[in-house]
Amino acid sequence: SPNGAMRRGWNGMTISRDTIHIDGIELGYSNPVLFERHAVGGEYGAGWNTVGKGTLITNYIPADGSDPIVVDKRDLTDDHNVAVIYHNPYDNIEDLAHYFFKRCLETNVTPYVVTKKTVFKWQEGFWSTMKRVFD
Repeated sequence: SPNGAMRRGWNGMTISRDTIHIDGIELGYSNPVLFERHAVGGEYGAGWNTVGKGTLITNYIPADGSDPIVVDKRDLTDDHNVAVIYHNPYDNIEDLAHYFFKRCLETNVTPYVVTKKTVFKWQEGFWSTMKRVFD
């Protein structure tokens, strides 16, 4: 998507959107709604391959030369599988949080932070950073 390409160029920094109002269409609310999207890597940049039965291992090799880490290991017992891997950087979440909450303060909008999917354990770094900046 064009938005995905732009976010990759900005290391995942947000694309901001305000409420879209169309003359003649009543949305059911009149207060402004602000949208920010943190995404880079993710499904848009995922690596994948179709595989059969076997063992799937995802390794992380640190740039500092320290020992590799097994991120995930699982046995695949089905004949046809798709293995998918992606990452989401945390480096820019603090900037995103400051930007989003500043926009909310400037426009007097109550901030609500939601994610695209069910909350996963790996998203806790996102939530803790957003909460720290909010507080």
